[in-house]
Amino acid sequence: MAETPADGTRPVFLFGTLLHHPLFEAVAGEAATFQPARLPRHRVARVAGQDFPVMVAGGAAAYGALVADLSPRARARLDYYEAAFGYHPAKIEVINATERPVAALAYLPAPGLWQAAPEDWSLGTWIADHGARTCEAAAEAMALHGRVPAPVMGKRHAQMLARADSRLRGAATPPAGGPPREAVTLLDLRRPYINFFAAEELDLQFRRFDGQMSTPVERAVWCAGDAALVLPYDPRRDRVLLVDQFRVGPYRRGDPSPWISEPVAGRIDPGETAEEAARREAAEEAGVAFRALECITASYASPGTTTEHFHIFVGIADLPDDLPGPGGKADEDEDIRSHLMDWADFDARLVAGGFRLVPLELAGHWLARNRDRLRASA
Repeated sequence: MAETPADGTRPVFLFGTLLHHPLFEAVAGEAATFQPARLPRHRVARVAGQDFPVMVAGGAAAYGALVADLSPRARARLDYYEAAFGYHPAKIEVINATERPVAALAYLPAPGLWQAAPEDWSLGTWIADHGARTCEAAAEAMALHGRVPAPVMGKRHAQMLARADSRLRGAATPPAGGPPREAVTLLDLRRPYINFFAAEELDLQFRRFDGQMSTPVERAVWCAGDAALVLPYDPRRDRVLLVDQFRVGPYRRGDPSPWISEPVAGRIDPGETAEEAARREAAEEAGVAFRALECITASYASPGTTTEHFHIFVGIADLPDDLPGPGGKADEDEDIRSHLMDWADFDARLVAGGFRLVPLELAGHWLARNRDRLRASA
């Protein structure tokens, strides 16, 4: 039998995503030594419909690692991160690399919280598919430690992953000329607000065009994930589809008409491409499927104030009179009305400056220049 140490000194048996060293260090706030271990007569299964694992009875053994000598701060951070997804420390006994039993703790969910999928979970596959964005999101997640309860952080985690994806996508963008990113020195970063969006305050210096470094300056930025926007166009019927919905920005600006006509638009989900997001949003908001997507641009919306990055398309679709009715997702409190406009009416309103949204005007003017080509190939 294994000795029974106090809970606060038991090593932790890791079997899931925290086996990825960069994620463990981002969450715990310190490095640790991993020692191989296993829990007999168990296996590590993928949670049905999710990308993370659960340990269940059955199988030869659940393999993982023991982490000992963690500081109280690191344990508290691990507890917080795991609790965000419904996992809490439980006492177990594992077999270490010398075939001796060890009393340990493992993060396990309440019975019935997650349904195990038939297949085993693969750490290597998870790292390849999700590791980078999850590590990138961990900084935001742990910035909420001590500020909001763990379940609240868990509900916000999907948006953290979307913002992480946006930063990784931005880092992979080919250089566009001008001074490089290395010409900026980040002195301090604060995150006073993290929710569906996030606000960041930065103290930094940047290299001036005269070659000298600037004095330290403070900047604030509104952080959002990338978005896909698509204007559906039917070249045979020569008509477009727009969606109308309430927008809080015009409302807070004092606009007497805070319902805005827009192209179909939505956030790019974690792991999704801009094209996939455009197709998904069109199905959700307007019941429209595209035969093809024409990429117009991928560019910043307002680089002085926000990280938001737009991927704008025209989508080639059939737009009959009997399209589905109001769209949007009820769990996101969306109330969206779609409507069709013949090209002549749309173009007249476009030329007259009757739309109040830059991405829609950009897509409309692009369509005006390419409409003959699209109609000829329809």
